[in-house]
Amino acid sequence: MKGEIIPSEPDHLARARSDPYQAAMLTWLQGEADGTRRASGAHLGTFLNATEKHPGEIEPLDVARWKEHLKRRGLADATVALRLSAISSYYGYLVKQGLHDRNPVAAVGRDDLDVNPYERARKLPLAAFRRILQAIPDDTEMGARDRALLLFYVMCARRRAEVVGLRAHDLRIDAGKVTYRARLKGGARKWKELHPPVWEAIRQYLDLAGRDPTGDDPIFTATTNAGQYLREYYGTPQPEGPTPLTGEAVAHALNRHAADAGLDPEAVTLHSLRHLGAELYHEASGDLRETQAFLDHQRSDTTEIYLKQLTGEDHHHWQAMANALGVGV
Repeated sequence: MKGEIIPSEPDHLARARSDPYQAAMLTWLQGEADGTRRASGAHLGTFLNATEKHPGEIEPLDVARWKEHLKRRGLADATVALRLSAISSYYGYLVKQGLHDRNPVAAVGRDDLDVNPYERARKLPLAAFRRILQAIPDDTEMGARDRALLLFYVMCARRRAEVVGLRAHDLRIDAGKVTYRARLKGGARKWKELHPPVWEAIRQYLDLAGRDPTGDDPIFTATTNAGQYLREYYGTPQPEGPTPLTGEAVAHALNRHAADAGLDPEAVTLHSLRHLGAELYHEASGDLRETQAFLDHQRSDTTEIYLKQLTGEDHHHWQAMANALGVGV
């Protein structure tokens, strides 16, 4: 547009133009969720700093030494595997772009890592969630917002970033039916039904907040301007429009409401709400395929492992075994 001034290029972008490996770091995770970008970028950066090598100089031995270093530190196998996966993802991207001839992580064995992606999966007990809901005042803007958020996490069983990042254009109403746009792993999107109790809770929150979000406006916003001090200190401009709520803020709110309900806040996580939603849905449907679609798992065996990790595998013949041994009731 005439009269518009194109901002000058940041220093890190200017440097990246002279180094394709650095440039690849900026484009490698585009399209992924913010949390994924931050975590994977941090793991790669820590690895490269430890080796004190340029990315183009990394050999399989460097990866193997890093893996053993992580294990000696006592990190869980799943954590070690996750960090190696981040490095592998970067080099896999380099190979696809023709910038590197091989992925050095592929040559490093990982069979010694006992990895169950749902090893730490824990659901929030239903009774505990009911206590949390009862502890939230629904006649205040903050209380109504938190109630709507927590209901969304359980009844739709979505991940943290999906719900907190919801925008007005991610909701639509057609013939009275409300749907929302879900963001899946890998960047895919799909429209899913937003159940009436969740929609009513969102409407109550927006009414109390006096908001009617449109377009790119966030649905869930902060009630306090926590970043004002930092903006004044660094002289940065005020954000345009309402400030979206962060995942960390939602996690803190959940911990606060759990404490108000007399529960241990450290034992309650946002992901445990997804686990509760998964179990409730499967109990209601009794169908593994339906539950798979509800959770948007690509494979049914993933859903089966997920559910077994939450409930534990039943021992159907313990009584007969106990009778044979002459023990038990």
